[in-house]
Amino acid sequence: MKQILSEKNLVVILFVMVLITFSLAQEDSKKIEKMYSGGTTVTASSILNKADNSKIKESSLNFSAFPSKIAQ
Repeated sequence: MKQILSEKNLVVILFVMVLITFSLAQEDSKKIEKMYSGGTTVTASSILNKADNSKIKESSLNFSAFPSKIAQ
């Protein structure tokens, strides 16, 4: 009669368990990476938009003030 849990079978079972564990960990790390990269992109773009908007406001203030100096 054959033993069910021989060394060879045990090694195969452990190897399969390791493959499953690493594949699940890889999927989770991809999800986490998407979450972090998506949040960083939104934050960076919002910061750039705020900086661009402030430059536009400053330039419009300068142009609106410029004709009044000429009129004096």
